[in-house]
This record gives sequence, C-alpha cells and structure tokens, in this order.
Amino acid sequence: MNAGAPSAVLKATPDWEAAAQDLIDGCSTLPTPDQRVRFLDRVCLALGDQLYPAFLKLLCVVHDRADAEGQRAVAQTLVHALSTGRMPSGRLSAWGGHALEAGSAGGHSRSLGPIEYLCAWHAQQSGPSPLPAAAFDSAATSVVALVSSDRQAKALYCAKLRQDIDDPLGGSLTRSTRAALSALVSAWEADRPADAVVGALRDALHGSPFGALGDARARFDR
Repeated sequence: MNAGAPSAVLKATPDWEAAAQDLIDGCSTLPTPDQRVRFLDRVCLALGDQLYPAFLKLLCVVHDRADAEGQRAVAQTLVHALSTGRMPSGRLSAWGGHALEAGSAGGHSRSLGPIEYLCAWHAQQSGPSPLPAAAFDSAATSVVALVSSDRQAKALYCAKLRQDIDDPLGGSLTRSTRAALSALVSAWEADRPADAVVGALRDALHGSPFGALGDARARFDR
C-alpha cells in the first residue's frame, strides 16, 4: 500500500459467500495457472495488508461452503503460487515490536503466508490484539483442510513451513512459535485430520516456556 493512499475498509456486512464464489470462479475459469495466481494476488493487493485477514476469511468460507471441485480449484492455484514463490501474504510487525501504521515504509515486519500468519497473530503480540483461541482454531483448521484438498499443495506448504522454522524470518516468529509450527508440520505430514494438526500446534504452544501465558490468554479470550 502506498504512503498516503486511503486505507481500504470492509463493508459493515460483507457478502462473504459472494466474494468466495468470485474467488472460486477466478481460480476455476482463468485459462492458465499464471493468470490464476495473478488474480489471487490482485485480490490480496486490493485488500491491502490491513485487510489480509479478510483474505483468510475467504479461504475459510471456500473450505466451509464450497464443493470439492471449488476447493480444489483454489488449492491448486495456491500450489502454483507456492511453487513460483508468489503465495499471497500479509504483514505483521516483528514480535516485541509495534504494529506498523498503514502506509509506513519503515519498522520491522515480514510477510507471512496464511497458516504462519494465523499462528503468529494468535501466539505473539504481533498486532493490536492477539487472535482469540477459538477463532484461531476455526480459521487454522479450515485453511489446513483447504490446502490438504490437494496433496501437492500440502507437500509444498509443509516444505515451505520447514524452511520458515529453520529461518527466524527476521524476528517475525519467536522460538516458541517456530517450535509449535514444527509440531503442526509433523502432524500434517503424518496425515492427521486438520483439527488434530492444529491441535498439535496448540499443545506445543501450551507446553512451551510461555505455556502459562498461553493458558491465561485462552481463559481471557473466552
């Protein structure tokens, strides 16, 4: 988003199902994988970093409401985005830092893909407020299940997360978050159900040196 550009805002009552159908249509009907990835990228660019969670919401709606064909169309577009290094991503400020103002060109932030973005938002003080436990479980489970609808997408995403775990990403992911992501990937590679995959990450977070803080946050979020 350019400095000085007006921030995008969601409608008071967004039509998520219509937006998700548009996403499916673009991923299904555009003739080439590159065109579909460019379309996916334009969706994210139109929303901007401040509304990247809205893109994650669309992925959740695709999983929760679309048929198998629609899910595969979106997952296969994500496959090509992953394989060409163009996975749509959002920015969170590095842990321990302050959230960036919209349009800021400075500060410490890194771009994160859907799953790692959700994990950082939930587990770290990476934004104005953490993602509540129930919302994290629901969103992460839907995104994991959507990616799992295509085995190549799942394999590529697991490999991508392994790289992130080995690389601190300039401070975007804490040691405890990377350890929890490692537990998630191990469960995912073992073909466990999506809710068990997310549960493995949650259990790893609660068993970390910051587990007491995580438990306290979960109680606060109820």
